[in-house]
Amino acid sequence: MSSSISSLNGGQSSAIDQLVAQYTASISQPVYQLQMQQSQISSSISTYQDVKTKLANLQTQANSLSAVGSLSPLAAKTASSSNSAIVTATAQSTATSGTHSLLVTQLAKYDTLVSSQLTQTGTDISTATGAGAFTFSVTVNGTATNVNVTVNAGDTNSTVMANMASAVNAANIGVTASVVNDTSSTARLVFTSKSSGSTNAVSVADVTGNLAASVGWTSSVISGRTASTSTGAGFVNSSVNSLDANFTLDGISIVRGSNTVTDVLTGVTLNLAGTQLPTDNPVTLTVSADTTSIQSTIQNFINTYNTVITTLNSDITTNSQTQVRGPLAGDVSFMNLQLSLQNILMGQVSSAKSGNPNTLSAIGITLNKDGTLTISNQSTLTSTLNSNPTAVSDLFSSSNGVAVQLNTLVSSFSNPGGVMDQKINGAQDQISMMNDQISSMQASINLQAEAMRQQFTAYQSMLIQLTQTQSTMNNIWQGMASSGMAV
Repeated sequence: MSSSISSLNGGQSSAIDQLVAQYTASISQPVYQLQMQQSQISSSISTYQDVKTKLANLQTQANSLSAVGSLSPLAAKTASSSNSAIVTATAQSTATSGTHSLLVTQLAKYDTLVSSQLTQTGTDISTATGAGAFTFSVTVNGTATNVNVTVNAGDTNSTVMANMASAVNAANIGVTASVVNDTSSTARLVFTSKSSGSTNAVSVADVTGNLAASVGWTSSVISGRTASTSTGAGFVNSSVNSLDANFTLDGISIVRGSNTVTDVLTGVTLNLAGTQLPTDNPVTLTVSADTTSIQSTIQNFINTYNTVITTLNSDITTNSQTQVRGPLAGDVSFMNLQLSLQNILMGQVSSAKSGNPNTLSAIGITLNKDGTLTISNQSTLTSTLNSNPTAVSDLFSSSNGVAVQLNTLVSSFSNPGGVMDQKINGAQDQISMMNDQISSMQASINLQAEAMRQQFTAYQSMLIQLTQTQSTMNNIWQGMASSGMAV
């Protein structure tokens, strides 16, 4: 009997759970509606963020093209050489377009000082100096540095020269020292300046002892800049003047201590690579607008702009076939943005100099029916860049230039606190308010559901009691009937 009651109790509890769940679902419809609205708003936020990112990219492009003078990427220059084996060149936007003649008769060199040829295993140096600590100075570019080396009795020539090289390299004095085994049994100590030119010529002198002299670097060899031989100490280039680069530019004789020359033509770096005879034809160096780089810059701008327009076209319109509205359909802010962008790119630039192109179409860039841009006439753009590159940069960067107008317009949307942030923040505030509403509704729903559960549970208890009473009465009746008491 108790088993039957327990079964009844369990079944009724399950039924109560179902009833409460159905009731909760029926009164939760407002919550479900708010959650659906939140989902739609979240989708709008994603759209806003996507548009903001693309507008920020366009603003970056517009801001760059708004730069004036040499700061503009549209002022890029290039330099070409008629003989790259003699000289190559690079140009910055500060360079002036023009043609130059260049004749290179001598390249800059690194001063190199070579010791006498000494037997590797011999003890010529340690015998000449004796054991002890010795100091010699190395002078480069007017700065003398003392170098200390200890020589032990019986040190081989290779050992002493290696110690001298290590000490010089550790001092970091503008000279690279090395020991060169010129034959299988002999070696030579070599000092080479780290920078080329006569101002970086190397000089060595003994300060205490005769260590420098013992490798062949006597005062007469150094002061007289004696030329080295196959066995004798001296300089690879005996003349200091031979360490400098000599060239003529547009007929002007120039001397520089490096083969990389940055201070002769403004904005141009010359890289001297070979020499010519005075009777040779000069190299022609041409500095001009870097049309390849400039056209790439313009194409990147067009691509970025087209991405924005294509996105707006999709987001603010209704598909004519599916009748599905774009996520920003009907939003006046974006409709006005689309129209303003197209007006800027179709309009005239009032700040363009008289006689220069004052529209994008005048340099071969046209606006398509869908609002996107295309370089429709490549030859017109190229010829304009070659003949008057300033006119192209002014079209974008003058006071009323295309890039200047775009930068002003787009920044009002993409800058912090701009239209896009206002849209995103407003949508996030809506979601937050709905969360509060949902929490309040859910609390009320939970209270109502609990009240119903308690009411059904009370009914269940009453039913169980009635069932138990009925069972007891049945038992009494059956007992009476079995004893013959029942009629």
